[in-house]
Amino acid sequence: MHILKTYWRTLIVIAFILFLSLINVNKITPNNIHFFKHFDKFAHFIMYFGLSLIFFLENYKNKYSLRKFWIIIDTISFGILVEFLQLILTNIRTANFFDAVFNSIGVIFGAGLFLLIKDSAFVYKILLFKKTYYNK
Repeated sequence: MHILKTYWRTLIVIAFILFLSLINVNKITPNNIHFFKHFDKFAHFIMYFGLSLIFFLENYKNKYSLRKFWIIIDTISFGILVEFLQLILTNIRTANFFDAVFNSIGVIFGAGLFLLIKDSAFVYKILLFKKTYYNK
C-alpha cells in the first residue's frame, strides 16, 4: 500500500505508457495528420523522460527512497520490457531496438533534469506534492 500512496503519479505514467505502447495507434489518429519523420522516436523519448522525472521527484525525500541508480535501471528495463511486450502480445506492434534506445535516452535526460530542479518548490507545487516533501 505504501508504494501506491508514494508513487501513484509514476504508476499512472506507467499505465499510460503501457496503454499507448500496446494499442493500435493508427486507429486513434486521423489519417490526415502527418507527423515529422521519426516522430515515434521523439514520442518514446518524451514518454520515458516524463516517467523518469516523475519517478525521481516522487522518490526525492521519501522516507523509504530508492537509490537513483535503481530508478534509472528500473525505468530503462521497463522500456526494454515494453518493446518485448509489443512483440509478444500484439500483432500490430513490433519490438524496435531504436525505440528502446530512445526510451533509455529519455530516462537519462529525465534524471539529469531532476538533478537540476530537485530543490525547486515550484515543481513540487505543480505536481501536487504535500508541502513536507519540498520544504527543508
